[in-house]
This record gives sequence, structure tokens and C-alpha cells, in this order.
Amino acid sequence: MRLAAIGLLIPLGLLAAPPDEGLPSIRNGGVEYVSLSEGAQRLGLKLERSVPSSAAMMKDGDRPVARFSSGSRDADIHGMRLFLGDAVIERGSRFYMSRIDFDDRLVPRLRPDLCGPPPRVPHVVAIDAGHGGVDHGTENHSYRSMEKTYTLDVAQRLKRLLEAAGFRVVMTREGDVTVDKERRSEIANLGGADVFISIHFNSLYPNTRTTGVETLSFPPRTQRSTDSHSPGKLNDSEQSASPENRFDPWDAFLAGYMHRALLAAMKTGDRGEKLEHLGVLRGLNCPGVLLESAFLSSDTEAQRLATPEFRDRIAEAMLDGIRQYDAAVRALQPPSVTGPGPSAPTRLPPTRPSQGR
Repeated sequence: MRLAAIGLLIPLGLLAAPPDEGLPSIRNGGVEYVSLSEGAQRLGLKLERSVPSSAAMMKDGDRPVARFSSGSRDADIHGMRLFLGDAVIERGSRFYMSRIDFDDRLVPRLRPDLCGPPPRVPHVVAIDAGHGGVDHGTENHSYRSMEKTYTLDVAQRLKRLLEAAGFRVVMTREGDVTVDKERRSEIANLGGADVFISIHFNSLYPNTRTTGVETLSFPPRTQRSTDSHSPGKLNDSEQSASPENRFDPWDAFLAGYMHRALLAAMKTGDRGEKLEHLGVLRGLNCPGVLLESAFLSSDTEAQRLATPEFRDRIAEAMLDGIRQYDAAVRALQPPSVTGPGPSAPTRLPPTRPSQGR
């Protein structure tokens, strides 16, 4: 997704009302759905039925933008895999998407200027090295490597890159220590973080073959975690809003840039942008995502992770995603509030909040 292309769809300010206001809607299983055809028109696009006939495609002229399938939560937006919170449905000759997914998953990727006031320009980046201390995370049995070691290493590499680019950095841990999930978001908030990046590595033991990139964000209120739709899993939807729900569309906006950057660098497969009720994201005062850039349960990827060059590549991809997000947020801001760019010499020196409560 490139903001320059997005901005050409409809002149900014042409639609003052929310993009879903007045769209034909129905209710299904207690969930409100809006018409994708009329929704596409509001976004300056057109919706066409495609092959198979149970699929539909949004287009900008002749250029495909998004693809959906009736009965599926698995969508394709700008060539990237996205899991919706609710399945797309078909009624009569119309396709429908849940209003929450339209507002908080689709519009941020196609018309972010319609999502209301943009988030803060990311001057301060919080980096969360997953696990640590007594919490080893996943382990690769063949190479005897632990997730907590690699997450900290990549976090430190990313920190150096961000500081060199002019960002301030807040680290939730800088050594092999145990930090509660709730404390991690607290550290980010105390440090004035404008964006939160949690670094992890995936596992599907006993499956040792699967590879790929996953990007996780916090589900909107009333929606389930992606994994909770699996057979035998319980519905984990929440009726009460968490602090992070204030940033639902901007979490999706951030996730899109981070996911694309990692896919371009890793070239190992698209496992999708997913939703999960993650404690480390719940209490944030800024947009945040959790990144699973490789599978430690894969012997192939574990072997690559053991090399500094591969860990450099991951950190560089994360920097690229943050810089793209930074540029996109600046493009949405009124000129008077953007401030200097991330390479400006007026940046304050890196800082970190006190570990005390």
C-alpha cells in the first residue's frame, strides 16, 4: 500500500461523513454488515464478481485492489493476506462485510484519510523484545536456541538503526530479565511512545516445516482472535473496550506497513495479518503490533536466525516499515503539526523511562 496512490482515489475532504454512513446494511448472527458494493463506491472503487462466482474484487479502474470470498475471513488487500474479524457473506446478489471490518480493517488500508484524526507522528518508538528471564519463549530443539535470545538481539539491532535515523527509542527490556506483559505497555506509555513494536518468533511444534511472516494486532471490541475460530477453540471476544481499542484503525494502518516490509525482506511466505487479544498490546496509549518474522520451530529458519546477517535483515525490514508508517502518518497530518522529519538534527537523545512504578 502506498499513500500516494491512495490519495489519488478521491480528493481529501470530499466525503465529510464516515465512509459507512448510510450504506445498505443487514444483520447476521447479531453482527451488522454493510454492502461491499456501495462501500467500494464510497472509497472511489468498484466491486466486481470474479472467479469463482463466490468471490468479489475491488478495483481502482482496471487495477485489482482487494479480493474477498463469501463465507471466508481470509482476504487479500494490495497483494497481502488479511484475516477479517468476521466472514464476508453473500445475500441475494450482494456481498456484505461486517461494519467493524469495513471501518477498522479495510478503510485504513484503502482510504486512511477517512479514519478520523490521524495518530501522532512517531517521534518515539517503543521496542519490546518478547519474553526474557524465566520466560524463554519457544525453543528450537535441534539448535537449542531460545526465542528470548533472538528477540533481544533483533531489538538491540533495531534500536541502533532507529537512533541513527533520528528516532527516540524506549526499550521494554535491555537484558535477560522477566518483564510482565502489562508492565511492557506501561514502560512504553511512560516513555511517551508514539508507536509500539513487539518482536517475537513463531512456533508450530511438532510441525518443523512451516515458515512465513505473521503480523498481529489487537482485535476491535466484540471481535474474536483469529486463532479462536479454529476447531475446538473458544470464542474469546470481549464486550468491554481496552485502551488499545482507541487505535483500532491505526493498528491496522501500522500493521499493513510492517507486514509488507517484512514480507519483502524475508521472502518466506505470507501467513497473514491477524487479530489476537495480546496482553502486551492491551494497555497501550499508541498504535502497536506484534511481529512474528520467522518460525523458530522450523529448522531452516532457526539455522538462518543463528546468523547475524539474517537478524540484521529483520531489523532493517522493521526500520523500513516504521519509516514508511512515519511518512504515511505525516502525509495525513496538517502541515503545522508534522514537525521535523526523522533524520532532523533537532531530535532529543535516546531515552528510557525509569523501571520503578
